[in-house]
Amino acid sequence: MIGIDPKLQAAIRAALNGPYARVQPLDLPTGRVWLKQAERLTGRMRLQKGDGAKGFAREVAGLHLLGHLGLPAAPVLAEGDDWVATPDLGPTLRELMWHDARDLTPVFAAAGTALANLHLASYRHGRPAIRDLCWNGEAIHFIDLERFSPIKSDPRGLAIDLMIFVHSLYADSLLAPEKAPQLREAAIAAYRKLAPGIWAHARVTASWLGWLPTITRLRPNSRDWQALAPTLTRFRSDQE
Repeated sequence: MIGIDPKLQAAIRAALNGPYARVQPLDLPTGRVWLKQAERLTGRMRLQKGDGAKGFAREVAGLHLLGHLGLPAAPVLAEGDDWVATPDLGPTLRELMWHDARDLTPVFAAAGTALANLHLASYRHGRPAIRDLCWNGEAIHFIDLERFSPIKSDPRGLAIDLMIFVHSLYADSLLAPEKAPQLREAAIAAYRKLAPGIWAHARVTASWLGWLPTITRLRPNSRDWQALAPTLTRFRSDQE
């Protein structure tokens, strides 16, 4: 850990020598820092989620690549073979939607713009759910890039990334039914303004997936499953 702030270095060493935590805050005089370690998976969870070390390596590589390109990923303050430290970038969009009473329309519009710019550079986040986008009061930043790929994506892959984003807007809207529709549409409108072609690809993909809502009865209490039908309908409706 050569060349980093001594207080940050000491905090990281203390945390790494303590009990394992995949993500933990480090509160320093200069502000909060998040320390993230590679996920340690065994047995069934490893089979379900894959190699935690590989996902972690993808994330760190993605943070560096997007930072180099000037795209809004969390900056890397320090890193090791199986850990990385990034600054606190504010609450996630999910937290804001659920708990913040202010007018958040500009924030969600900024999120749509940020994702569109990522896609116009031909990169996809991998899982751009609104719990993986943060607002620091000035800008949106992407976090949790375990599914990021440094390989540029084709339009279909970008369309799927967009669909994941819109699906998360609908799923998390279920716990904020009064204000969420306005925020959701602000994000969608901002995205479509910049990347109408990718939206068009997502419309086509949605038309192929019309059968999916028929299986939601298998998980009637799942927000993610409940959000499938309105998500697909939103793409097929093609409303401004």
